[in-house]
Amino acid sequence: MATSSLNCGVCDLRNITKLSAIWCTECDEGLCEVCEEHHSLSKATKNHSVILISEYHKIPSDIVTISQFCDKHNEKYIIYCKKHECPCCSNCVVQSHNKCVEIVKLDDIIHNAKTSNAFYEIEQTLVEVAENIEKIRQDRQKNLMNLSVTRKQIEKEIQETRTAINNHIDKIQADIIKEIYASENKESKNINQLLISLEEKQQEVATLQMNISDIKQHASDLQTFLSMKRIEKEVSGKDEYIRSLSGNENLKNIFLSFHINTAIKNGISDIQNFGEITVKSKPSGTELTTRKQKQAQIMVTKEPSKSFENINLQLQQTINTKQTKHIFGTCLLPDGRMVFSSNKFGNCSIIVLNANGSLSFEVELPSPSFDVTYISEDNTLAVSSGNSGSTCIHIVDMQNQSVRKTISVKDYIYGITYTGSNLVFSGLNKGIRIINPNDETTSDVVGGTIPGYCYITTLDNKLYHTNPKANTVTCYDQQGKTHWTFRNERILQTPAGISVDDNGDVYVLGRGSNNLIMISTDGKRHRQLLSANEGLSEPWSIHLSKDRNLLLVANRRKNAFLYFIN
Repeated sequence: MATSSLNCGVCDLRNITKLSAIWCTECDEGLCEVCEEHHSLSKATKNHSVILISEYHKIPSDIVTISQFCDKHNEKYIIYCKKHECPCCSNCVVQSHNKCVEIVKLDDIIHNAKTSNAFYEIEQTLVEVAENIEKIRQDRQKNLMNLSVTRKQIEKEIQETRTAINNHIDKIQADIIKEIYASENKESKNINQLLISLEEKQQEVATLQMNISDIKQHASDLQTFLSMKRIEKEVSGKDEYIRSLSGNENLKNIFLSFHINTAIKNGISDIQNFGEITVKSKPSGTELTTRKQKQAQIMVTKEPSKSFENINLQLQQTINTKQTKHIFGTCLLPDGRMVFSSNKFGNCSIIVLNANGSLSFEVELPSPSFDVTYISEDNTLAVSSGNSGSTCIHIVDMQNQSVRKTISVKDYIYGITYTGSNLVFSGLNKGIRIINPNDETTSDVVGGTIPGYCYITTLDNKLYHTNPKANTVTCYDQQGKTHWTFRNERILQTPAGISVDDNGDVYVLGRGSNNLIMISTDGKRHRQLLSANEGLSEPWSIHLSKDRNLLLVANRRKNAFLYFIN
């Protein structure tokens, strides 16, 4: 096009902007009303075909782009080459089509194009195509409806068959489940009777142990000597009772097994499907108008414990600890009671709760408390002081419910645990140290500027230590050599309380990430066991009872949770 269809082309050349009123198809430009008058009177253009500009805008956009001027020479097309099927200007004829014999005047070719047979054939063909499309569309829609109806009928038949099978299977399943429960109840009753008897013996043994401890510390030599025979007889009786159990049926493991009826198993395996779906076709009747893995240089490592992947926690109890202020340490006692070290605004104490969550007793401390651990040899608790102006360990007598003694260590100490006959603790900027609570001698295990709020636990000859500042968990041996260090800030932030099971799998609380994760014994794998979804909110302390497979997890505020490790 020579000009925009909106503006008059002649006025544009005169730098005047006026809207077009008509369109000259031969000049290929729009004209205003004034220029239209001159255009209709001029000898050169008075016979040109013009249309209203509103009609011009109805022409399809791809047709409008067809120009009457040669885009190469900017001259009007006057010739049509039949051989090349293209319009030509005079220059095109001279330069490119001078040897073509089938050239005619363009006006002769385009004259009466709209009424020609070719144009009529195109129109009729489009009508036929539209009619055929509609016929096919209606036929396919009808086929879709038929497919849906048939599918619903088949579904109904399958469901009815399935319901009949389910009803029969449900009945025989109920029968076998009833039998399983009966077998379990019978064997459980026998085991529970033995457990009751064992609990009674356990209490008697615990009483004897306490008596032995009291005799050792307070009785005279004469009293000790004269009571030995009587105590020896009682101990011998308990020992004979335990040994008698190992020789009878009581200690045999009872298992439930299930062997499926071979008729059912084979019968079901022989049935591969409900039936067979077939897809058929027939004429619609619609008439149309006419890789291998390399194994070299692989380091063979110890196969990880399968239990790591299978361990899960089952909530047993939620303990309301609001009355304990801020909790920094906790431990489980052998008799099922729970211990919490409580510290808030200088009001510090050790709180012991019964297994049902009720208060057993509370011991106020003369200075702040942080972590707590149980010393089984003399039934006491060791409480570390943290960094609130106190550098000591309080030894709390469980029987007298009072502070037995205070050990000055000249360090701010945080995490503390008991192993063998020694206490192991984390000292601020003093490293990991060991102290004998009896003679108060100390020794260093790991030196260095360890920060505050670190926790520690032990297993055999291994020490496990959290570092909240570096976001790490490190495993040492008792000579201070590092075995592994775990760090993954995406899963564990500001690690706090730590505990370890008999397999060496480590349980760590993330105070910043509000979660509990488990780290494998080699420090290479991890799993998240609990998160904020289970109620963890700034969790600080944790303790694992290996004897009873119980895990106590305590938030700093609000609740603590007791889990069974399954």
